[in-house]
Amino acid sequence: MENSTNNDLVFNVAQLLKERVGSTRRLSLETSSLSLYEEDGTDHEQDSVEARNVRGTAKVTRLNDGVLVQGDVEADVQLQCSRCLDDISLPVDASLEEQFEPTVDVETGRAITRPEEQEDDTVFQIDANHLMDLTEPVRQALLVAIPMRPLCKEDCKGLCVVCGANLNHTDCGHQQNGPDNRWEALRALNISDFPVDKNAN
Repeated sequence: MENSTNNDLVFNVAQLLKERVGSTRRLSLETSSLSLYEEDGTDHEQDSVEARNVRGTAKVTRLNDGVLVQGDVEADVQLQCSRCLDDISLPVDASLEEQFEPTVDVETGRAITRPEEQEDDTVFQIDANHLMDLTEPVRQALLVAIPMRPLCKEDCKGLCVVCGANLNHTDCGHQQNGPDNRWEALRALNISDFPVDKNAN
């Protein structure tokens, strides 16, 4: 299921489609919030993740068979720290480069049909009213740019493994760096019990 359209990220490109190949437009991208996860109702944690204060710029270039959008976008993404689980607002920068194809001829108003071998699922469509919706390209760009393990700060101390306390806010007194008992059997081994075979290659 695709995210719903964000009207702040919809642009009319009718005039550009009438111009020669190579013609360009500069767009300002700005919206107060944008959901970054598809709202399918199955994952409440994902549904709550959104980007706020989305801003950026894009250049739109006329191609033979549509337009090319290239730009940069940034936002403050609402996430959880991967160590301490605190809610954080993480600045995220992303680049986007996507191609859009018209669904109708801008001059005649007739629907454009393309041979099956020329269809490309990775290309976005410009609708019958010559509106180009950048909601999904911006969403995907920001989503890919999110770190795999977001942190509230580089030296985040995380949670106590004993009581679960947030070590950034309190010192619970539990030892955090004790020996790992899973390796106790290996520590008991004596290297002299394993003589080296001098004939081995």
